[in-house]
Amino acid sequence: MLLTAGWSWLIVLYSLPVTGFLGTGATFEADANLVVQLVMAAALVAGAFLAKQKRYRAHGICQTTVLLLNLWMIGLVMWPTFRRQVNPTFPKALHRSYYAAPIAHAALGMAAEFLGLYIVLVAGTNVLPVWLRFRNWKLWMRAEFVLWLVVVISGIGTYYAWYIGPFR
Repeated sequence: MLLTAGWSWLIVLYSLPVTGFLGTGATFEADANLVVQLVMAAALVAGAFLAKQKRYRAHGICQTTVLLLNLWMIGLVMWPTFRRQVNPTFPKALHRSYYAAPIAHAALGMAAEFLGLYIVLVAGTNVLPVWLRFRNWKLWMRAEFVLWLVVVISGIGTYYAWYIGPFR
């Protein structure tokens, strides 16, 4: 069922108009991804407030949902776009912001996604042995939260470098 729903979204996404809806000259995919990422950032902030209120189950569900949705957006939009637009020129064009911005964003984003997956494994399962688990929950989760916000900002920078900056 989940696989079918995923394919349905893919078909809908690729049957939509090529131009975006934010008026920047970006593709529909890029605009949709930007909006989804901003909504997810707001959800992460809401999840942080849930933890502050000691509503840990709701916090875990919120943060894990965002993490998995982001993984889906990486596979559906970001990775294919990166491979198409950046990978062929890597590392020859690192001095240009058009290429440097997404490379920095991808590096930070991979770190945030992997750390988030690690936190979910430690906090939500017993899959990892005790010696691979962290003890200071607040430190790791706060570091992940800050890293994720940096990634969102670098994603906005990438969007700017690709779709707004070149046309100014």
